Amino acid sequence: MALSGELQIDLKALQENYRHLDSLSAKSCETGVSVKANAYGTGTQHVAPALFEKGARRFFVSTLEEGINLRKILPDAMIYILNGFVPKSSEYKAFNLIPVLNSLSDIAAYTHDARLQEKKLPTVIHFDTGMNRLGLNDEETFILDHNHDILEPLEIDFFMSHFASSDEAGNPSTRLQYEKFKRIYHTYLNVKSSLCNSSGIFRDTEYHLDITRPGIAIYGGNPTPETTNPMKAVAKLSVPALQIKNVKKNETCGYNETYCFKNDTALVTVNLGYADGFFRSLSNKGKLFWKNYALPIRGRVSMDTVICDLENVPERDYPKPYDMIEALGPNQSVDTLAKDAGTISYEILTSLGPRYKRSYIK
Repeated sequence: MALSGELQIDLKALQENYRHLDSLSAKSCETGVSVKANAYGTGTQHVAPALFEKGARRFFVSTLEEGINLRKILPDAMIYILNGFVPKSSEYKAFNLIPVLNSLSDIAAYTHDARLQEKKLPTVIHFDTGMNRLGLNDEETFILDHNHDILEPLEIDFFMSHFASSDEAGNPSTRLQYEKFKRIYHTYLNVKSSLCNSSGIFRDTEYHLDITRPGIAIYGGNPTPETTNPMKAVAKLSVPALQIKNVKKNETCGYNETYCFKNDTALVTVNLGYADGFFRSLSNKGKLFWKNYALPIRGRVSMDTVICDLENVPERDYPKPYDMIEALGPNQSVDTLAKDAGTISYEILTSLGPRYKRSYIK
């Protein structure tokens, strides 16, 4: 008997999601994977080998530290560091990591290292086509376009950009970004290109280019919010019931008495809270599930507990202490919970706390 929640990661579903995404593009197009932020909260140590097993060879992380950790797990993968190059760092060479260069200053620092090592160093050049986050801006792109020799000391693996709004069906900026990126990479000969994130893969096969870089779709998030989710659920979370009690009409519950009961009812308090990554914004919103019955959340989410109403459950079916209540599963997807919390699936997954008992199934 355990008092911690149980987080189950379905590696078979994860692999099937990868195969599905890979099947959507031509055989000449490689499907890389984003495993940053501990594989979106699901656990890089288990997820990365499962994806490698199914053919993934290009892995994207955010930081140098993430790259070093991933190299210890996958000795033969190509690992890209999205957040740029840290000057005078020997770890890139030591762990065979490829930096994504996001500015002319990144390029200058990396070419300096290449000259010191007297060898061409592998890299990716990132162009900003409308995100205004990372990547060479228009002025830097113009300078580079008229001075290709700046890249001479480097071995360019591919050029990349990133969609800003491809999760919005019909958003014209997606096509505009593609056209802008095409004008950039067409000025270079024999260099691969990459643009698509998860949702971009579903918008137009023309956008696939040479390499796609799915993230959230691998982990079961819906890449096309306007349609039924084409991906399989990967994460399942259940949490134990702690106590069942009866309350009367006009009584309240939780901190600051934010919910007043209109009728006599029964409540279940479960071991789940914002310390576990269950957001306080779900106070008096959203629900958990027991035997397919919806359990509305009443009152404020606490650090370690959530109170749910058993109004929809016949008394004969009430849970007992230590019964496991569904937070993510067949009745509630990560996207549904995210919508109730006023956020997105990325934040739900990456916030899942360390107290859960984790298991990985195939």
